[in-house]
Amino acid sequence: MQIQTLYFVRVKQIVFTVVLLCLAPLSTAQTIKIATLAPEGSSWMNDMRAGAAEIKQRTQGRVEFKFYGGGVQGNDNQVLRKMRIGQLHGGAFTSNAVSVFQKNAQLYALPMLFANSEEARYVRAIMDQSQRAALEDAGYVNFGFAGGGFAFIMSKRPISKPSDTKGLKVWVPDNDPMAFGAIKAMGVSPVILPLTDVLTGLQTELIDTIMAPPAAAIVLQWNTAVNYITEQPLAYIFAILIIEKKAFERLQADDQIIVREVMEQVYLKFDQRGDAENAAAHVALLEDGIQSVSLDAKQLDVWKAAVRDSNHKLAAEGIIDLPLLIKAECYVNAFRSGSQEPDC
Repeated sequence: MQIQTLYFVRVKQIVFTVVLLCLAPLSTAQTIKIATLAPEGSSWMNDMRAGAAEIKQRTQGRVEFKFYGGGVQGNDNQVLRKMRIGQLHGGAFTSNAVSVFQKNAQLYALPMLFANSEEARYVRAIMDQSQRAALEDAGYVNFGFAGGGFAFIMSKRPISKPSDTKGLKVWVPDNDPMAFGAIKAMGVSPVILPLTDVLTGLQTELIDTIMAPPAAAIVLQWNTAVNYITEQPLAYIFAILIIEKKAFERLQADDQIIVREVMEQVYLKFDQRGDAENAAAHVALLEDGIQSVSLDAKQLDVWKAAVRDSNHKLAAEGIIDLPLLIKAECYVNAFRSGSQEPDC
């Protein structure tokens, strides 16, 4: 009888311990695995690693980040597949890839939506919070948008008017139907390639024209394979760090707060210096021998109208929410007109 009593006491102790372990926050170290195209040694990688070091210190080693830089985990599609099977927990993605997480996340990068960074900043000040919330609702933790300036046409031959695009092989990222539609609306046949294949495509003449921010072109060495830059901002480019919420929520609640605080500061820093870095890279391209080409002003309105029609057509097909696009355009027009209280 005494042995039986001791047996049941021991069983209760084991069950109680198991229950406590299940209910208690995770106290063992959690490693968040992140893929990015940013090369090792770049300012982006250095700052993200510095943020990770701060997080590890403040969480007493409970949270660590492991970054895979330079595209070693593959292109965006490959990274997405690895996220789905748990090999990766997230990635740093550019604006052309974010629509797979939440279709409206690509809003700011729609071709020719903004004419300059001031317009983009104005609209973002109004819409960033709701855009971030939509990503969270879709199951993805994020730390804010880091603007990287505008993409420009860079090519092997000069492009100053629509007729110059005849016969061009223009790169368009995969997973970017809005850019694909815009290029077709401009009368050009797009060539779809993942970001990781662009340099090889330029070197082998599979493509001869790209649209990219100068800073990205230099970091990814695309500038070594083009000769001209057409001075017309085409699309506002941004980057965002995305972590699957189910992985993020394995962290203790206090540690989640620390990660958000630190990484939001890192991405705010990226955002604050993005325009300046892109402008400096633009100057560097010209100093390195890339020739500047001015777009024929008479033809610019033709391109703008064609691209706007393409944006609205694709939105009507559900690629992005049409009311959201109309709202963003309303805010842009309000900024241009100097309206203090836009009714959008």
